[in-house]
Amino acid sequence: MKTLVIINGVTGAIGTACLARFSREEDTVIYGLSRQAPNFTEFAQGGLLPARTLICSIGNITNIKDAKAFADAIDPALFKKIIYVHAVGVYPFELDATGNIKVSNDADGDGIDDRVVQLSHDAFFTMSDALAGLGKSLSVLIFGGIADKYQPAVHTSWWSVMGKVKSAMLKRAVVYKNAAYHLLNISSVICPHEILTRPFVFINTNADPRFWLMPSEVADKAAELTLSNKIGFVETDLYHASNYYHTAYFKDEHFTKRKQAELGYTAK
Repeated sequence: MKTLVIINGVTGAIGTACLARFSREEDTVIYGLSRQAPNFTEFAQGGLLPARTLICSIGNITNIKDAKAFADAIDPALFKKIIYVHAVGVYPFELDATGNIKVSNDADGDGIDDRVVQLSHDAFFTMSDALAGLGKSLSVLIFGGIADKYQPAVHTSWWSVMGKVKSAMLKRAVVYKNAAYHLLNISSVICPHEILTRPFVFINTNADPRFWLMPSEVADKAAELTLSNKIGFVETDLYHASNYYHTAYFKDEHFTKRKQAELGYTAK
């Protein structure tokens, strides 16, 4: 029997690295999920997906019916274990040029960016719950941030949602006895998207890319954790200690000005 690895967000920097890393594992099948790909039903034979690596879409990744339809197309008899890596989401910088906190995409007025809720909470549990229903050994993993424990004001939507994700993972780890729920907290990752969203990070700050994580390092740790026999809830930090870190690094009066500089704003 084979191991099935499902990577949601397979075309992103971390998702691509995970695709490459898990591809080196013997008796492993990968289903990548991407909106750019054909719907999974186009690959199904007799209503079931083949035990072959492919990239497909499922429709709306936050929709329970769409996630369940995809899970129902997986033949549990072919796999001894299912791994789910959630590599989709947004990590908004919630501040304006004057240093004031500004939350965007908040249709319900709760002070939290709706995209973070939908992609990092709703989509994650929609898929992981559907896969848990297959009754196989299950290992799921989602990425958090090293800064989350410090609750910086400029990332309030992110750490607020991730706090709820962690609480829900702890509860599910009790319910699903044959499952592992991994929260992998990572530092900045060196990739084009990260620099595009923080265009002046290496110009206006003392950030050094030598201390940032490579996507391959993140993928290696994700594989190490999910391929292990651990069960329950597991939280892991992954980062390189930098020589410019100091005890006040994540305090708002310093961190907010740093984020302004990364975005090209003039800190006051």
